[in-house]
Amino acid sequence: MVYKHPGTKPFSCVISMVIVIAIMAISSGCIIENLHPELVKRGAEFPGSHKCGDCHVDIYNEWVESSHSQSYISEEFRVSTNNYEFKFCIRCHVPETIFTLLENDEIAPRDYNLKDGVDCHGCHLTVDCTLAGPHSGISPHPIEKKEELFKSGELCGKCHVDTFEEYLMYVADNDETCQDCHMPAVRRKLIQDEPWQKLHVRKEGKAHTFSSLSALKNNKDFIELTFTEISNSNKQIKGKVEILNTKVNHSIPTGKYGYKEVLLLINLKDNFGRIVKYKQESMFVELNTQLKPGVKKIYSFVFDIDGENGVKEMEAVLFRTNFNRTNKTLLAKAELELGLPKSSQ
Repeated sequence: MVYKHPGTKPFSCVISMVIVIAIMAISSGCIIENLHPELVKRGAEFPGSHKCGDCHVDIYNEWVESSHSQSYISEEFRVSTNNYEFKFCIRCHVPETIFTLLENDEIAPRDYNLKDGVDCHGCHLTVDCTLAGPHSGISPHPIEKKEELFKSGELCGKCHVDTFEEYLMYVADNDETCQDCHMPAVRRKLIQDEPWQKLHVRKEGKAHTFSSLSALKNNKDFIELTFTEISNSNKQIKGKVEILNTKVNHSIPTGKYGYKEVLLLINLKDNFGRIVKYKQESMFVELNTQLKPGVKKIYSFVFDIDGENGVKEMEAVLFRTNFNRTNKTLLAKAELELGLPKSSQ
């Protein structure tokens, strides 16, 4: 009698399937690689990244929530390109593959599966119609190991050209790559689908999140934000806020296209925590006011004190934000206790 858990295949069946697949893989690799030929087809024959997600479950779920999967359908991109009229932008927001270049050395855009944005093929499909990555292994489709490329910033630089060129200027004594900050390290099997995952071992890899939030979590102190030269009286508070990009090997914000703003808010709060005075400063690449690596920026402020509730503290908050300032990503925050009583007003 074979034990069978409700809703599962008998354990003996799973073992048998694994043995059969293993024998096939060892004796006839080409048979295995041709099980899903549609995964390496160009054009509309490629069923879409969701098909890759049948096996690469974890990676697909990360990608779905990433900016790469939203690169074409996001409202920000639609507005920035005037309803997709700026064709130059399309090539990197829906690339056929970074390995296919046009005569002018630009990535060829695709005209199918547009909703997938930067899809699996965009980074992994080679000109030889194999799926490349940093690892090799048993696969139902042709694969090619390109470890050096997929572990270097050059891969990201295929589209993020300006940021990559800037990165090369500052990376001299630091071997940290784009992937180190924007793709957190994970140790896992590359696929989770049965029975294929039985033929794989856990490997060191990268999460496909592609988010600046990943960088924030990995480097909580990558921006130094401090109050300096503070002087206060019962009439006025003045001082400076200093900002230093200490760990990121490119400017913040970075890139030439789209609306990119870093916003500094210097807030004066009363004893009830309410903001009674504030000052704001914006940083843009276009105005050359971005936070460059290792370059300190200093902003002065002066607040006249009035009102009846005293002033308790100051805070400096640094955000990355969009045109309407509806989305704010916290980059750094500093607080300063003042504790001036009501009687000092």
